[in-house]
Amino acid sequence: MVSVKKPLTEKEPGKGQASGRCDYDVLFFSAHPDDAEFGAGGTLLLLAKKFKVANIILTRGEAGTYGTPEIREKETGSAARLAGIDFEFLDFRDNFVEDNAENAHMIAHVIRKYRPRIIFAPYHTNSSSHLDGVSHPDHTATGSLVLKAARFAKFKNARLKGEAHAARRIVYFMVPRYTKPSLIIDVSQAASSLKKLWACHKSQVQNLAKGKLEERLLSSRRALGQLAGVSYAEGFLVEEPLRIDEDWLFKI
Repeated sequence: MVSVKKPLTEKEPGKGQASGRCDYDVLFFSAHPDDAEFGAGGTLLLLAKKFKVANIILTRGEAGTYGTPEIREKETGSAARLAGIDFEFLDFRDNFVEDNAENAHMIAHVIRKYRPRIIFAPYHTNSSSHLDGVSHPDHTATGSLVLKAARFAKFKNARLKGEAHAARRIVYFMVPRYTKPSLIIDVSQAASSLKKLWACHKSQVQNLAKGKLEERLLSSRRALGQLAGVSYAEGFLVEEPLRIDEDWLFKI
């Protein structure tokens, strides 16, 4: 069911290997090959500079209009090398990602294998129009699966391979269009690298939104940046209260 990609960076020997203990700081879950890059690419780039990051992609986007599974897998590899992260494809079927217990346990196994501190996933609820790409059923199903899987991965007696693991937090990207994010991250310093990251997904960037996808992605980040008083920002949802100390009141 799982196809593993070997390490794409040399930051740490053995990084991304399927065997043995494999601790990551950050684990992204994506329904399709470009989800993390288009949905949270600036944050991904910034995190990858300081932390050990991997991207788990459930499908190869084979049901999409543009690109073949082989092309999209190659594009994912290019994006991962540019960002300095690892990635792994799971063999879910595009357009058929189902939110059920079997799949949630499969994702829980992945969480136990990578043992992340923080998990990023598409938001699990979105009632926007079918014309809104963010509301793709595979996206919301992935978010729901990750939410369940993070719980299952904690249970010591669950019938799962690997040692029980509790991620500290799930951070959701692909925030619904009319929902205010609970967390905004300044990605201004990653703006130029973002364009290069998106360009790795050539089959999509050149065809979606009549060839104006890059401008659309930048525009949404400018709008969020205005809310935060910065040039570019990305928005996220966190469902638990965030605990901070008094000093952080002067930083946010």
